[in-house]
Amino acid sequence: MAGTELNHTQTGMLTQQQHLTHSQHQALELLSLPLTALESRLLQEFSVNPVLEELPPENLPERPEETAGENTDENDYETNAVCAEEWSDDLPLPPAEKAAPDVLDYLGNSPAPPPSLKTRLLTELSFADCPPELYAPAVEIISSLNDDGFLNTNLADIAMTLDVEISAVNDALVLVQMIAPPGVAARDVAESLKLQLMRSGKMTPALERLLNEGVEDLEKNRLPALCTKLGVTPEELEKMLRTLRTLNPVPGREKNNTAAVITPDLTITRTEDGNYTAAVRWGNYVRIGISKMYSDMLQKPALSAEDRHYLLEKIQRGKELIEALALREKTLKRIGDVIIAEQRDFLDRGVKALRSMTMKQVAATLELRESTISRAVAEKFADTPQGIFPLRFFFSGGYGSEDGKDVSSQAVKELIRNAISAEDPHHPLSDDALSVMLKDQGINVARRTVAKYRESLNIPSSSLRKKHF
Repeated sequence: MAGTELNHTQTGMLTQQQHLTHSQHQALELLSLPLTALESRLLQEFSVNPVLEELPPENLPERPEETAGENTDENDYETNAVCAEEWSDDLPLPPAEKAAPDVLDYLGNSPAPPPSLKTRLLTELSFADCPPELYAPAVEIISSLNDDGFLNTNLADIAMTLDVEISAVNDALVLVQMIAPPGVAARDVAESLKLQLMRSGKMTPALERLLNEGVEDLEKNRLPALCTKLGVTPEELEKMLRTLRTLNPVPGREKNNTAAVITPDLTITRTEDGNYTAAVRWGNYVRIGISKMYSDMLQKPALSAEDRHYLLEKIQRGKELIEALALREKTLKRIGDVIIAEQRDFLDRGVKALRSMTMKQVAATLELRESTISRAVAEKFADTPQGIFPLRFFFSGGYGSEDGKDVSSQAVKELIRNAISAEDPHHPLSDDALSVMLKDQGINVARRTVAKYRESLNIPSSSLRKKHF
């Protein structure tokens, strides 16, 4: 374009960016780990750092303030070293790639995970009397199952993918349903329940008609309308429903008979004088120190420069790990002390007395970042006189009651849960009624908020909770 000039200019701008050191990264990482994950993380450190040793239970790891005054100039190792090649042959440094014996014992004694549903089905298929033309469709069906054991892929799509007749895919589906656990490889819940009833010999014409025609009414709790549709009495329908309740709506999920074990990171106990104290729990491989044997080895004048550098590097890494563990303990202990100070009523009386407390408030009290508090409480539990609770449980907004006290949203949820558990099942409490109930107790909570809390508790609406007969 005539008369237009293009000018190119360059400008410079200085910005400040904060870069975390390796020790800071490690401290944040260990702070975010729950105790069980921390133990696994430390097992890895033991396998790659030979200077670490497990301390007796009565010994505590060194604190950061205890080690801060120890300054080791890592650049002096070359000038102070005396070359002695024969010394390195006697240096008991295991190869980095070889795990320590305790790690091998831990891994060797850990139970192998059970095979997945698909793996078991493919194994069963290989031993089944499967016609050759059905094998590929059966494998495709098994591979297409979702985590709950249902087949969401259209059979016509499988036939098109494999370039086989749809009849072969249908026959393969029947075969998979025969070798699979009852109800697996169904297209929907109704078909899954049918498969389970047929496998157990409990299928009746009335149940089959119920699953063919009444699933939508069941889902919406329209039981009187369902009685009319099926031409059955309420007593007959209730008998059929009792049979259906014995079945598994998600047959593909693994049944785990081993109860999940929660390992609390923090313990809050009542003392003899009626007060409370918080303590950070220690697990295996958490109490560690630097081996005196390797520390003394640095004083040997015959130690080569290469070996000295190796030892200094490992010792420095070990000290950073110990400092990070001490910082984790200190932070969790301080959070526990705040919980004691702010949630005394909860510790005395239970969830109904839980007060509102946010991470921002605790961060301000402890002069830490809110993100640090979030990392510290993530996936961790506290063992209290009222039971074991996630640490995040203590952090929530709340409401001001008429008596001037803060009420935690967790306490409001507990009030809703208790009210619903005590309701008349023939006249369940609506969200509006629950909101009015809370207002009568001096807690102003809107109906929409009540509905949100109820759903977070996995409690269905009043229309679905209603018992018709």
